[in-house]
Amino acid sequence: MKIRSIFLGLLVVLLTVTPTLAVPTDITVRVRAKDAKFVGDTMGGARVTIRDAETGELLAKGVTTGTTGDTSLIMKIVNPRGKPISDEKAAKFTATIDIDEPRLIEVSAYGPLANLQAANRVSATQWVVPGKHITGGDAWMIELPGFVVDVQAPPLNTKLNGLPQDVKLEANVILM
Repeated sequence: MKIRSIFLGLLVVLLTVTPTLAVPTDITVRVRAKDAKFVGDTMGGARVTIRDAETGELLAKGVTTGTTGDTSLIMKIVNPRGKPISDEKAAKFTATIDIDEPRLIEVSAYGPLANLQAANRVSATQWVVPGKHITGGDAWMIELPGFVVDVQAPPLNTKLNGLPQDVKLEANVILM
């Protein structure tokens, strides 16, 4: 009888003290140029890093891929709050992180990678709950401010010999 009581006691302890298991949680990050379109393949994408905001632990990293999005949906149609402006083809980076408790997560984006002279870095934090995927609608969207300026003329190696002179200046300027 005593052995049976000990066995039942141990069984109760084992059943109540179970380790918490990590839960795969999907996070989709979209990087959008401020007041413009998504940073995707045509701009070389943006480097996305997902970290634990408190410990700095690297949870995932990658580059956004996809299109700049549907111009009409993003730029022309008046969208009510909460209505997604992205479609399935719009640039994104998706990762699965394994977490066993709610964690404060920091997402940072750096780009555009095809125009490093114009690159900028932004970050945002939010609490992420295990198993509560951040994938629907626009998912986790970050805005990247700035412009990409490509000087067309004069060539970068033009010498002006230190004398004031008229110079033809041409540049291609686009939102990030």
